[in-house]
Amino acid sequence: MIRLDRVTYTYPGQPAPALADFSVTIAPGEFVLVVGPSGAGKSTFLRSLNGLAPHFYGGRWAGRAEVFGRDPVAAAPRGMADLVGLVFQDPEAQFVVDTVEDELAFAMENFALPQATMRKRVEEVLDQMNIAHLRNRRISTLSGGEKQRVAIASVLALQPELLVLDEPTSQLDPQAAEEVLIALRHLNEDLGLTVVLSEHRLERVVQYADRVFYLPAPGVPPVLDAPRAVAAQLPLVPPLIELGRRLDWRPLPLTIKEGRSASQRISESASQRISESASQRISESASQRIGGCGGGARSTLRVRWAAGAAGGEPGGAAG
Repeated sequence: MIRLDRVTYTYPGQPAPALADFSVTIAPGEFVLVVGPSGAGKSTFLRSLNGLAPHFYGGRWAGRAEVFGRDPVAAAPRGMADLVGLVFQDPEAQFVVDTVEDELAFAMENFALPQATMRKRVEEVLDQMNIAHLRNRRISTLSGGEKQRVAIASVLALQPELLVLDEPTSQLDPQAAEEVLIALRHLNEDLGLTVVLSEHRLERVVQYADRVFYLPAPGVPPVLDAPRAVAAQLPLVPPLIELGRRLDWRPLPLTIKEGRSASQRISESASQRISESASQRISESASQRIGGCGGGARSTLRVRWAAGAAGGEPGGAAG
C-alpha cells in the first residue's frame, strides 16, 4: 500500500511548495499512470516514494508517507532501495559500471547478498526483461530502448514491491517504447508488481493503466480515477480521445482499436436509422397516393389488393 497523507514539500530556495497538502492512496498490484503539465509535481511525487525528496534534494517536508509499511522519510533512499525501484528518465544517469551483467549485480553486491542468490536473480531479470543476449555487452554500445530495459532490470534485481518510472519512454522511438511498456505490463500482470509511471504521451501508456493520477497544478487537488474518467476531463489529450469527447462517444475510446469499434457501431446505427427513415417515407408516400384516388378507384385498388393477397386476380367485367 502507498499512502501519502497531507504532504507538503518545498524545494530549497523556492517560494511555493511543489506538493501542497498532497494526499493519495495506491493499492498493491496497481498500474498507475501519473499525468499533468510540467511543474505540477509529478517527478517530486515519484521521488518522494523512495525518500529522494527530501533526503537528496533537501527542503522542507511536512505530512505522513507510508510505502509498503515503511516511512521513506525516516528510512531514506538506502533504506527503501530493496522496496522501491526508481528508474529515471535518462537511464545513463543511474548506471555505475560498464557491462550489463555487472550493472545488474551492483546493487545486490551493496546489500552483500550471497553469490548464489545474485547469480539466480541476474538470470531471472535477464529473462524478465528479455535481455539475456545483452549480458556481456558494454552499456555504452546499447540502444536507448536496451539501456532502459537494463535500467529496469537493475532495480528489479533487488525484488522490490514497487517500480517507479519517471517518463521512461520520452527518449525512445515508438518501437522501443512499446517494447518497454509491454515488459512493464508483464511485470505488473504476471508478478503482481506495483507500477507507478509518469508519462506525457498519454496514448502510449493509458491502455495499460488501472488508474490515472492527474496532477493539474501545484496546490490544486489531484484526481485519481479510472482512465476514461480522467481522460474525459484532461485539458490536452491525444486526437482520438479528443474526437471521442467531441462526438460524445460512450465509452470513450482510449486506443485505435476501440476508436475503430466505436466508429463502426456509429456507422451501423446511422445506416439503420437511414433505412428505417426511408422505409417510413415510402410507406407514407404510398398511403398518400392511395388516398388521392377517387372512390371507385379506391374500391378497385382494394379489390385488386385482396385478390393479390388470395393468390389470384379478380375476373374481368362482361363485355
